Amino acid sequence: MQDLGHFFKELKIVELASVLAGPLCGSFFAELGAEVVKVENKLSGGDITRQWKIEEEPASDETSSYYHSANYGKTPVLLDLNEVKDMDRLVQLIANADVITSNFQQKVAHKFKLEYEDVKAIKHDIIMVQLNAYDYDDPRPGFDLVMQAETGFISMCGDSSESLAKMPVAMLDIIAGHQMKEAVLLALIHKMRTGQGSCIHVSLYQSGVSALVNQGTNFLNTGHIARPMGTMHPNIAPYGDVYQTSDNEQFMLAIGSDEQFKKLVETLNAGNELVDYLCDNQSRLRHRSQLNRYLQEKIVQFTAEDLFTKLAEVNLPFCKINDISQVFHTDLAKEMILVSHVGEHVPVRYSISNVAFKACH
Repeated sequence: MQDLGHFFKELKIVELASVLAGPLCGSFFAELGAEVVKVENKLSGGDITRQWKIEEEPASDETSSYYHSANYGKTPVLLDLNEVKDMDRLVQLIANADVITSNFQQKVAHKFKLEYEDVKAIKHDIIMVQLNAYDYDDPRPGFDLVMQAETGFISMCGDSSESLAKMPVAMLDIIAGHQMKEAVLLALIHKMRTGQGSCIHVSLYQSGVSALVNQGTNFLNTGHIARPMGTMHPNIAPYGDVYQTSDNEQFMLAIGSDEQFKKLVETLNAGNELVDYLCDNQSRLRHRSQLNRYLQEKIVQFTAEDLFTKLAEVNLPFCKINDISQVFHTDLAKEMILVSHVGEHVPVRYSISNVAFKACH
């Protein structure tokens, strides 16, 4: 994103946040050219995610791949805020900063005099974005697993109530990281117009609630409580339903309209009786098991190559189920890979871009 980097090259951020949500916010701006100083706890050996290595990672590596997923382009500084000289160093960093991101609990921020009024006394127009689990004055810690459970996501994931699942990435942290980015951008616009700083609180819990979207509004408007459905969609069918071709290739359909369904029936030579019986989306939802039996009987008559060609020719949405290795063999995914040179013994580490937009010319 060098095209847009000039907007942020003068921006200075002090990151007091650790783990994932806050660091993802910092990485976003670092990638766009901002100077991001990541302050880590010297007493604990730095951000806890430095230790989160999978089995394949050498024990000798100083930092985990997980750490690199959220800390691209930053300058790490390890400080012990109980030490006067280290605290003085942090005050100097704040005095030269435009933005502070933090996920300190209130009691920690109060102890080290790092609440908004304190940092505002150091830099009058500072922007501070504070992440907490619930509310700022709520002492409960926040972890993505807890938030996935408490905001309803785990109750909806998996195949059944006996086989629940969590999302395989820390999606609630990622969503909260986006909220923090948006807060920083809004605060920067406010500062440009007024010359004033801001203090914005971001809640992990409310970030999770904001992401309930259609499942939340389904409940609010009808009382419907979502249950685990595997990959299926509660509002549309066939959407997320899994089928198998004659050569055992699994794939999913993403049919979003009655017109698309009619086109699917024609493509599969399924006959008018299927259209008549399940001509509208609500009927398909009501008779989903019958629908999937009918479709599977037709789909298994095709090889994957033949069927995918036919679906593509009429512009019907479908997808193969790729693993991560297959994803990173695509050109679009390759464009998202970042390379860092982190040291003599570990010369190269890879991470994924936080920026999924491009400047148009």
